[in-house]
Amino acid sequence: MAQYVYARVSTQNQETENQIIHLRRIYPEAAFISETASGAKSRPELDALVAKLQRGDELIVSSLDRLGRKTSEILVLIESLEKRGVILKSLREGLDYSTVSGRLVTQILISVSELERSLISMRTKVALAAKREKGIFGGRPRVHGDAIIAKARELRSQGKSLTAIASETGVSKTRLHQLLK
Repeated sequence: MAQYVYARVSTQNQETENQIIHLRRIYPEAAFISETASGAKSRPELDALVAKLQRGDELIVSSLDRLGRKTSEILVLIESLEKRGVILKSLREGLDYSTVSGRLVTQILISVSELERSLISMRTKVALAAKREKGIFGGRPRVHGDAIIAKARELRSQGKSLTAIASETGVSKTRLHQLLK
């Protein structure tokens, strides 16, 4: 029987260290596996770990949402582990996934987590739409202003080549080609 701690963060700006420090105090003998991968996409370290787990092994996570984003996906994983005799422990939820009530509460918690992500996404989209209505646009700032684009169009209408326009405006030929479309 072996213990494995799995820690995951979604982006390069985040660190698994907070999860690991806490879990290492409780499970000092466990093997630690961590990765940076979106819960909605492929998680190769988790997949490899799950493939090697055997009956009696323990998979330990700081919270259920570290296993994935979708309720159905996490539940399939939990059922798969249970059928193989692998013990799943989640510190935050502190539930026994082998009981009926434990599975029910797990489903509820996973659904609430999925709802929370959906609400965050919805609020973000609404806020961005409101900013666009006010004339505030996100994304990378424009490097070439309207004046340069207008000058490039005027020079092009005079029959000048992209090379000539590029040297006069300081904009690359590739970018000029894009701007003049």
